[in-house]
Amino acid sequence: MGIKKVQEDVELLKERLLERRTERFSEQDIVRAFFGALVIGITFIFTSGLITVVKSISWANIILIIFLTVVILIAEIYFIGWSRVKGERGRNVYEFTLKRLPTFYIISLIVAFFYIYTFSINNFLSGAEVIKMVFIMAMPCSIGAAIGDLLRKY
Repeated sequence: MGIKKVQEDVELLKERLLERRTERFSEQDIVRAFFGALVIGITFIFTSGLITVVKSISWANIILIIFLTVVILIAEIYFIGWSRVKGERGRNVYEFTLKRLPTFYIISLIVAFFYIYTFSINNFLSGAEVIKMVFIMAMPCSIGAAIGDLLRKY
């Protein structure tokens, strides 16, 4: 019985360390995404030039930032997450991405709002500028949200 248990443990280690199989998207992934967004977001909220940028940036640039955020998230999800599971039966890239993309982006928006209102940055900005700042802050926060998947890989 002892040798059989060791063999099972070796197979489990091989599966998790060498083959890098992933588990299904779960609540733990959402919690990791929140913490990743919080860690990365805190580094940007205190930059002094951010308020200056928010006051002068155009809505065209905000739309570009939103677009680039989505592109970066898709690339991160594909190259970090999907690269581990593409050989598994019953999984397709669209299902894999469509679960993670809105989740990570919504988390990044929530974290951006959280930081802006927690540190009273909204007191220095108009309503439209707060919205601009949320979208600007969502970019690094979304990258942080998707990093949880990378950390789980290793």
